[in-house]
Amino acid sequence: MPSLHPRQLARIAYRRLPALGPVAMDALQRRRHSERREPAHLNVMTSLGGHDADVLQVMLLSLSQSHPGDQIDFWLFHLSLSQDKLDALGAFCDGLPNLVLHVITVQERKDFATLSQLGNRPFGARFLWFIAHEYLPATMDRIIYIDPLDTLVTGDLLPFATQPLLGQYVAACRELPTTPPILCRPALPPQGRALSDAKVLRISKGVFNSGVMVIDLDRLRRDGVGIQTYLQTATRAQERGLGFGDQGLYSLTHGSNYLRAHDRYNYRFHDVPRKFDPVVIHFAGRIAKPFHLKLSGDQEQQILTHLAQTGDRALRLNPHQTIKAGDLPFYRRWWQLCAQTPVHDRIAPVAAEYATHVLAQPRLPLV
Repeated sequence: MPSLHPRQLARIAYRRLPALGPVAMDALQRRRHSERREPAHLNVMTSLGGHDADVLQVMLLSLSQSHPGDQIDFWLFHLSLSQDKLDALGAFCDGLPNLVLHVITVQERKDFATLSQLGNRPFGARFLWFIAHEYLPATMDRIIYIDPLDTLVTGDLLPFATQPLLGQYVAACRELPTTPPILCRPALPPQGRALSDAKVLRISKGVFNSGVMVIDLDRLRRDGVGIQTYLQTATRAQERGLGFGDQGLYSLTHGSNYLRAHDRYNYRFHDVPRKFDPVVIHFAGRIAKPFHLKLSGDQEQQILTHLAQTGDRALRLNPHQTIKAGDLPFYRRWWQLCAQTPVHDRIAPVAAEYATHVLAQPRLPLV
């Protein structure tokens, strides 16, 4: 085996060693909160907007079913959901024995519209977790954030919710788990030397994935972080020609101010297939959202046959999305849970029609 250059060895160590912390932390927390633990109280939040608000029912049901002995306060942040959508979600939550819904209507609509415009992103509600500490009760010191529409909770969140944050604002998983982590300061300081264009561009995509997080509300309150902090960064980012979402804007503002969590708490199976029991399954990456794609057994077999015949690692559904053989059980699991919710009757026919449409198209080559 050829010897490696010291710089290559350093890169290998840099890539692998940071994973030891999350693994050790998770092992300690799981021992502390065993399967035979006492009932607990969990605070969980999400932020939501748009006409698919009722799809949140699926994640809520998964959260309730995965914590049957616990009491869950669920905090829904929104800018402008209609009252009928809120009433429907409230009625659904009334049927869950261990979950109470709290609706938070955020007042700074103009500020979040500005963030969306500056970042060239249409989803202003995605930024709402930035000010959770200003709206949630002062007695609450931390909260779990989970993406609303493309996640399933399948395990115990308590070890994650109670882990030490070691002075960081959030605990979250790396955006790119298989590449060296980005360790950086704020990328666009008002004074002083900014980072290189290449590094700033990479940071603008996010150094962590915000789909599942623990947020340190107390520390954000003490440090006086508010919406103006992010508006200032967003303005400087636009001046540099950068687009951004919530995790990118956070990273540009705070650098790598986050504690890396175990990937089982944000299992992005399409990009990083791993051998462990996931706690939160996340349909993230260049993959169809679960509520858009409902496959029959015959269609699953059609995909598997194509992959076997071509030897391709994935089948391209459209120019932006692929599907792999290993993805199929996760779609099946999502729809099995969805079938237990009222939203199923609305979205299932549309998602089945879309599956038929994309599988009937000429196969696009993998790049």
